[in-house]
Amino acid sequence: MRRLAIIAAMGLAFTTLAAPVAATAASCDWAASKVTTPDGYDARSTYVRGTDSHGNYAGTASRPGANTNDLVIWTGGQPRVVQELKYLQWLQMAGQNSAGTVLVDGRNVAESRWEVLLYSASGVITQLTSPAGYRVSGATALNERGDVLGYGERISDGVRVGILWSTIAVAPQIIDPAAGTPKDLDDDGTVLLRGDGSGAKAGALWRNGKVTPLEAKGKYAYLEAIRGGKVIGYEFNGVWPESQALLWDRDGNAREIDDAGTAFSINAGGLITGERSTMVGHESVWRDTAFLGELPYPDGVTSVTETFVSGDDDSLFSHASEYGPLRWTCS
Repeated sequence: MRRLAIIAAMGLAFTTLAAPVAATAASCDWAASKVTTPDGYDARSTYVRGTDSHGNYAGTASRPGANTNDLVIWTGGQPRVVQELKYLQWLQMAGQNSAGTVLVDGRNVAESRWEVLLYSASGVITQLTSPAGYRVSGATALNERGDVLGYGERISDGVRVGILWSTIAVAPQIIDPAAGTPKDLDDDGTVLLRGDGSGAKAGALWRNGKVTPLEAKGKYAYLEAIRGGKVIGYEFNGVWPESQALLWDRDGNAREIDDAGTAFSINAGGLITGERSTMVGHESVWRDTAFLGELPYPDGVTSVTETFVSGDDDSLFSHASEYGPLRWTCS
């Protein structure tokens, strides 16, 4: 739902497939289409949460008559509800990579614990185990090589920490909460950490325990995503709905994104989605800092949610409250 105001202060490995070559977004004719909802499910509570960038995608749908979600996999545009995960309550999906692997979390009611697990394209379920002295609480992001970012609690005192299950580390790594809140994960294992929102601490990059602060410009900053060493987010300018979207590089230096009020997703090719000019502007696309154009809405749709999925094939997904999930393709 569009915000109304923001004024207050494991060694797992997966085969990574090459993403299809996308059309040049600057010369695109963007087309919007409705995503098919599973039979018996309400489109208004069905969301696409990830894509393999090969035409397939995944998400969640509110289970009819129950206070939980089901995992949905779309193949060739046709949805399939994953029956094997129906034992999880409050299921949420946190990402999908090009191998088709999906990251989810949910509550195992029978065992009174939270689970973070991977569901592969072939239907294999892999549960991520908690490091000694910790319990997992949820999932945040999945990258191309199969690394997983999540969060958990230190059992001794209940302090919330970040957890990184890396394919190149012998054990899960703990991210100290003093460094920031884990938000996203790059393909090389770099973790994007959100700051406290204040102008003094925008956020940071975490890599093997080393923290690189991101440039702060003295305003409330909201970091959203990282890909290919590029971080996107936006700053609130103090008067609703004025804001400015920013792109940070690997060294933490920030540049303004042209005529962008917000920035929410970025793919491997630097295609960015966000709202034009302000926090309530028309959903639009950029390539790095260059404005490309506004996205078309289907008939009857006047706005979409800010949560976007950006495929490396330049396919985009979002949601309209009374319409359901949407897909944009570029030709």
